[in-house]
Amino acid sequence: MYTIKTLAQALQIPVSTIRYYEKKGLLTAKRAANNYRQFTEADRDQLSLILVMKYAGFSLAETKDMLSFTGLSQASCASETQKLILQKKAALLRKIDNYKTIVQLLDTVGPLAVTSDTPEAEARLSQKINDIFQNL
Repeated sequence: MYTIKTLAQALQIPVSTIRYYEKKGLLTAKRAANNYRQFTEADRDQLSLILVMKYAGFSLAETKDMLSFTGLSQASCASETQKLILQKKAALLRKIDNYKTIVQLLDTVGPLAVTSDTPEAEARLSQKINDIFQNL
Protein backbone atom coordinates (compact mmCIF):
# COMPACT_ATOMS: atom_id res chain seq x y z
CA MET A 1 0.00 0.00 0.00
CA TYR A 2 1.07 3.52 -0.78
CA THR A 3 0.11 6.80 0.79
CA ILE A 4 -0.22 9.72 -1.59
CA LYS A 5 3.24 10.90 -0.55
CA THR A 6 4.96 7.53 -1.06
CA LEU A 7 3.22 7.04 -4.41
CA ALA A 8 4.32 10.49 -5.55
CA GLN A 9 7.89 9.73 -4.47
CA ALA A 10 7.86 6.34 -6.19
CA LEU A 11 6.79 7.89 -9.50
CA GLN A 12 8.77 11.11 -9.00
CA ILE A 13 5.77 13.38 -9.45
CA PRO A 14 4.22 16.04 -7.23
CA VAL A 15 1.46 15.03 -4.83
CA SER A 16 -0.70 17.65 -6.53
CA THR A 17 -0.56 15.63 -9.77
CA ILE A 18 -2.10 12.63 -8.05
CA ARG A 19 -4.79 14.80 -6.48
CA TYR A 20 -5.51 16.34 -9.88
CA TYR A 21 -5.97 12.96 -11.59
CA GLU A 22 -8.14 11.83 -8.70
CA LYS A 23 -10.26 14.99 -9.00
CA LYS A 24 -10.63 14.39 -12.77
CA GLY A 25 -11.83 10.83 -12.12
CA LEU A 26 -8.83 9.06 -13.65
CA LEU A 27 -7.69 7.57 -10.38
CA THR A 28 -9.63 6.46 -7.32
CA ALA A 29 -8.05 6.01 -3.92
CA LYS A 30 -9.41 3.97 -1.09
CA ARG A 31 -9.54 5.72 2.27
CA ALA A 32 -8.10 4.42 5.52
CA ALA A 33 -9.86 4.80 8.87
CA ASN A 34 -8.01 8.09 9.36
CA ASN A 35 -9.29 9.23 5.92
CA TYR A 36 -5.81 9.08 4.36
CA ARG A 37 -5.66 7.95 0.77
CA GLN A 38 -4.40 4.43 0.19
CA PHE A 39 -3.12 3.27 -3.18
CA THR A 40 -2.42 -0.27 -4.32
CA GLU A 41 0.08 -1.61 -6.85
CA ALA A 42 -2.77 -1.63 -9.36
CA ASP A 43 -3.31 2.08 -8.66
CA ARG A 44 0.40 2.69 -9.19
CA ASP A 45 0.23 0.83 -12.51
CA GLN A 46 -2.82 2.84 -13.55
CA LEU A 47 -1.12 6.11 -12.64
CA SER A 48 1.97 5.05 -14.58
CA LEU A 49 -0.25 4.39 -17.60
CA ILE A 50 -1.87 7.81 -17.20
CA LEU A 51 1.57 9.44 -17.14
CA VAL A 52 2.70 7.53 -20.23
CA MET A 53 -0.47 8.52 -22.06
CA LYS A 54 0.08 12.15 -21.07
CA TYR A 55 3.61 11.98 -22.42
CA ALA A 56 2.29 10.45 -25.65
CA GLY A 57 -0.07 13.38 -26.13
CA PHE A 58 -3.37 11.86 -25.06
CA SER A 59 -5.87 14.40 -23.77
CA LEU A 60 -7.50 13.86 -20.38
CA ALA A 61 -10.72 12.82 -22.12
CA GLU A 62 -8.89 10.30 -24.32
CA THR A 63 -7.03 8.96 -21.31
CA LYS A 64 -10.28 8.57 -19.41
CA ASP A 65 -11.82 6.77 -22.39
CA MET A 66 -8.86 4.40 -22.63
CA LEU A 67 -9.03 3.65 -18.93
CA SER A 68 -12.75 2.98 -19.13
CA PHE A 69 -12.17 0.51 -21.98
CA THR A 70 -9.56 -1.53 -20.13
CA GLY A 71 -10.91 -4.68 -18.63
CA LEU A 72 -14.08 -4.59 -20.68
CA SER A 73 -14.56 -7.46 -23.07
CA GLN A 74 -17.23 -5.92 -25.25
CA ALA A 75 -16.32 -5.86 -28.92
CA SER A 76 -17.36 -2.22 -29.31
CA CYS A 77 -14.98 -1.14 -26.55
CA ALA A 78 -12.17 -3.13 -28.11
CA SER A 79 -12.91 -1.52 -31.46
CA GLU A 80 -12.96 2.00 -30.00
CA THR A 81 -9.74 1.35 -28.09
CA GLN A 82 -8.03 0.04 -31.21
CA LYS A 83 -9.24 3.03 -33.23
CA LEU A 84 -7.91 5.52 -30.66
CA ILE A 85 -4.59 3.69 -30.40
CA LEU A 86 -4.14 3.71 -34.17
CA GLN A 87 -4.96 7.42 -34.36
CA LYS A 88 -2.46 8.25 -31.62
CA LYS A 89 0.18 6.02 -33.20
CA ALA A 90 -0.23 7.82 -36.54
CA ALA A 91 0.01 11.21 -34.81
CA LEU A 92 3.15 10.16 -32.93
CA LEU A 93 4.76 8.87 -36.13
CA ARG A 94 4.03 12.21 -37.81
CA LYS A 95 5.64 14.01 -34.87
CA ILE A 96 8.68 11.75 -35.09
CA ASP A 97 9.03 12.56 -38.79
CA ASN A 98 8.70 16.27 -38.03
CA TYR A 99 11.34 16.05 -35.30
CA LYS A 100 13.70 14.22 -37.65
CA THR A 101 13.22 16.99 -40.19
CA ILE A 102 13.91 19.62 -37.56
CA VAL A 103 17.10 17.78 -36.56
CA GLN A 104 18.13 17.88 -40.22
CA LEU A 105 17.46 21.62 -40.18
CA LEU A 106 19.69 22.02 -37.15
CA ASP A 107 22.41 20.04 -38.92
CA THR A 108 22.03 22.38 -41.89
CA VAL A 109 21.88 25.56 -39.81
CA GLY A 110 25.21 24.86 -38.10
CA PRO A 111 27.40 25.21 -41.17
CA LEU A 112 25.17 27.88 -42.71
CA ALA A 113 25.27 29.96 -39.55
CA VAL A 114 29.02 30.27 -39.95
CA THR A 115 28.74 31.34 -43.59
CA SER A 116 25.41 33.14 -43.41
CA ASP A 117 27.03 36.43 -44.32
CA THR A 118 26.63 35.49 -47.97
CA PRO A 119 23.32 35.99 -49.76
CA GLU A 120 23.50 32.43 -51.13
CA ALA A 121 23.81 30.92 -47.65
CA GLU A 122 20.94 33.03 -46.35
CA ALA A 123 18.80 31.99 -49.31
CA ARG A 124 19.58 28.28 -48.75
CA LEU A 125 18.79 28.59 -45.05
CA SER A 126 15.56 30.43 -45.75
CA GLN A 127 14.55 27.82 -48.35
CA LYS A 128 15.31 24.94 -45.98
CA ILE A 129 13.21 26.54 -43.23
CA ASN A 130 10.33 27.13 -45.64
CA ASP A 131 10.51 23.54 -46.89
CA ILE A 132 10.30 22.22 -43.35
CA PHE A 133 7.49 24.60 -42.43
CA GLN A 134 5.44 23.47 -45.44
CA ASN A 135 5.78 19.82 -44.35
CA LEU A 136 4.73 20.32 -40.72
